[in-house]
Amino acid sequence: MAKRRDDRSYSFDPVYRHLLRARDLSQNGDVPRDLKAEINRAIELCQQRWQYCEDQTTKPSPALDHLIKETFAYPWEDAHKQGRVSCYATPRMLTGNFEAQLIKLITSASKSNIVLEIGLYTGCSSLAMAEALPESGKVVSLEIDKGIADVARSFLNRSPVGNKIEIMIGPALNSLEILSEKQMKFDVIFIDADKTGYVQYYRTIFEKDLLASEGTIIVDNVLKDGDPYSGEEYMYESNSGAISEFNEMVLRDKNVHKVMIPVRDGVYLIRRMKD
Repeated sequence: MAKRRDDRSYSFDPVYRHLLRARDLSQNGDVPRDLKAEINRAIELCQQRWQYCEDQTTKPSPALDHLIKETFAYPWEDAHKQGRVSCYATPRMLTGNFEAQLIKLITSASKSNIVLEIGLYTGCSSLAMAEALPESGKVVSLEIDKGIADVARSFLNRSPVGNKIEIMIGPALNSLEILSEKQMKFDVIFIDADKTGYVQYYRTIFEKDLLASEGTIIVDNVLKDGDPYSGEEYMYESNSGAISEFNEMVLRDKNVHKVMIPVRDGVYLIRRMKD
């Protein structure tokens, strides 16, 4: 049984988790009051930094705000039990407004016209990118689970820009092959799907020439609860080994300029060196 996890950004940080553990341990035995106070203050600062960054970030549009709230309210467990979705999805899979605004800013700054998302979930990042595109712009989002795609479509249809988002259902590698056959190139590609597929998605993007000139790849969850550097394997079936393999592959790739930033669960920004 997987642990129940907090959805706020600081909950991804192993430092925060260890502070919580230290606080629990400090309740037992003769621990100096000053040390207890310092532990509690450190926990508060983790929470306050996250809240401050959230407060200083552009608020979601009404449509995006509604989508986020609807995602948390949706009965995912029942949908899985009833077979309406094939995998057990949770709201923690949601990109969230903080990261969505970062993706939206990059999409806007890149003057993108067509973007690709590998891993739709309920469409938070797709909608954020669509809001940054011109009237003629388009988001192509790949989702393997038809049930989840149907939920996302119902949310996206309520947005003024939902018509800019095309959903392709099926294994992502198959969809990438179809897009390659159509000779499509994308200004921004956002990867946020099954972690074991990251390496092959990245290779396919370049092998099939899917990234436009001066395009940007954004990859989510590259810190994976801190597992790649802590070695703690925080979650059951965390796939942290797959993320570590992906990170090392990107690091060794001399053809790209890359920067990893500790936003939420870690984001990799990648561009061709020649761009």
